[in-house]
Amino acid sequence: MAKANLRLKKPSSYTPLASRVAVLDVLWGGISPLAAFLLRDGTIYSPAGVTRYCVISFFVSVLVFQWFQTSSPISRFYSLRDAFELFKACVLIAALTAVASFVLTRLEEAPRSIPILHFLLLAAGLLGGRVLLRLRQSYRDTPLSGAANNIDHVLIIQASRLAWFFTKMVEELAPDRYRIVAILDDEPKLKNRSLNGYPIIGAPADLEKIVADYAMHGVRIDKVVLAAQPQDLAPDSWNEVSRLCRKLDIVLQILPERLISEDAADRPEGAVAAHPNVAAIAPRYDLIKSLDRPFWALKRAGDLVLALFSAVVLSPLAVVVCVLVLLDVGIPVVFWQQRVGRNGAPLYLYKFRTLQTLFDRQTKERRLAQEPSTLGRFLQTTRLDELPQLWNILSGDMSLVGPRPLLPADQPDDLEVRLMVRPGLSGWAQVCGGKLISADEKNALDAWYIRHASLWLDLRIIIRTIWMLSATGDRRDEKAISTALLVHSYSEVVDLPHSTAKQALDGASASS
Repeated sequence: MAKANLRLKKPSSYTPLASRVAVLDVLWGGISPLAAFLLRDGTIYSPAGVTRYCVISFFVSVLVFQWFQTSSPISRFYSLRDAFELFKACVLIAALTAVASFVLTRLEEAPRSIPILHFLLLAAGLLGGRVLLRLRQSYRDTPLSGAANNIDHVLIIQASRLAWFFTKMVEELAPDRYRIVAILDDEPKLKNRSLNGYPIIGAPADLEKIVADYAMHGVRIDKVVLAAQPQDLAPDSWNEVSRLCRKLDIVLQILPERLISEDAADRPEGAVAAHPNVAAIAPRYDLIKSLDRPFWALKRAGDLVLALFSAVVLSPLAVVVCVLVLLDVGIPVVFWQQRVGRNGAPLYLYKFRTLQTLFDRQTKERRLAQEPSTLGRFLQTTRLDELPQLWNILSGDMSLVGPRPLLPADQPDDLEVRLMVRPGLSGWAQVCGGKLISADEKNALDAWYIRHASLWLDLRIIIRTIWMLSATGDRRDEKAISTALLVHSYSEVVDLPHSTAKQALDGASASS
C-alpha cells in the first residue's frame, strides 16, 4: 500500500504572491535550447528561429519555476523529493516550449528531436548544479574529527529505513561524537551491500566474531543500536545479541523506543489523528466479491481516459476561470483542503478559490466576513470551482464517479463502506439530492452505489450530473433515497452480508 504524503501545503493566507526564482535557473532555461540546437547540428542554421525558441523557453521557465517553487529548497538539505519536483518542472518547460513554438511556427525551424534534447540538457544542468552545490556545502560543513578516544564506535543491527535515518542523523548532528562502523542484518542477500555508504558485513549472530575482528584492527565497538523492534529479528537473535552485549560490556539501545513516544506507540496502526473514527478499515459487510470485479479496473482506465479528454477540452475554460479568480481574490487561484480518501488516507482536494484568504497577508488580521463574491457564487453554483479535481482523478486519488470525499469531522459513524473505493467528482448522492439531503441519506446513497456500481450506473450518474448542472439544479429523488435507506438499515442493524440483507429486504417487500 502506498504511503500517504505527510507534507501539507501552506494555507492560502501564507502563500506568497511570488516565489523565489534563481536567476541562474531562468538563464539556463533560456540558454539550454541553444545548447540543444548546437548539440544536434553543430551550428545555427536559422538564428531567428533559434532566438524565438530560446525566448519562449525563457518566459515559460519563469512561469513554471514560479509554479513549482523550484528555488525554495535549501541546497544543503536538497532531497530526492525536491529533485523529483524539479524533474517534473523540466518536463513541463520542454513540453510547453515545444507546444508554444508549434502554435507560432509549426516547428518549421526546429527539428523534432530538439524538445527531447532541450529537456535532457535542462534537467542535467539544473539537477547537476544542485548536486554540486550540496556536495560543496557538505564538504564545508564537515567538522574536524576530535581525538580518537572521544568517539564511540557504533554497530547497527537491521538494514531498515530507520537505520538509514539514524545514519543521517549521526552525520548531521554528532559526527564528532559517534562513528558508525558497519551494519548487521539477518538477510543473507544483503551481505556485502551497503546502506548510505556503510557496509553490511554479516548477521547479528556473528556479533562476537565481528567485534573481535574490529578489535584486532584497533577499533573497539562501544555501542550496538537495534534499528527495529526486538521481535523483528530472527528467532533467538535478540536473546543472543543481548547476551553478547552484556558479555562484551557493550551498550545496547533499541532505537524505536528512544525515538517514538509512548502515546504515538500506543496509537492504533492506521489511525488518522484528525478523526478518531478513521481507523484501520475492517469491513463489516461482505463486499469482497463486489470490489474484486473487473469493473473496478476498467473503471480506473475509463477515469484516466475521460479525465484526460476533459482536461484538454476544458483547458480554455479553466484558463478563463483562472484569470477571473486571479482578478477576484488574487493569488493563489487554487485552494486545497484535506479530506478523507480511500482506506482513510489523507486526500488533498483542489478547487478554484471563491473566498478571500482567512487572514490578511500584510497585517495577519482575521477577516470579519468569509462570503463569496458574485463570481464566487457563480463558480460554486455551476461547480466550475471543482475543475482542478481533474488532477485528483489523473493522479489516482479520485474517480469521476464515487462517494464525495468528506472532511474528517464530517465522516459518518459507519464509514467502512464508503472508504473502500476512491471518492468521486460526482456520485449517486449528488444526483439524488445533493445539498437537499441529510448526512444519513447521503451515507446510505453512497453505500448503495458501492454495492451496485456498474458501467451503466456510472454513465447514468454522469448524464444526470450534466443535466442537473445545466437545467434542473439539486432535486431529491425520493424513490432512490428510500431504497438506499432501507437497504442500509438492514445491512447495518442486522449486520448481515449484502446478499442476505437483500433477501431480507425482498421478503419484507413481499410481506408488505
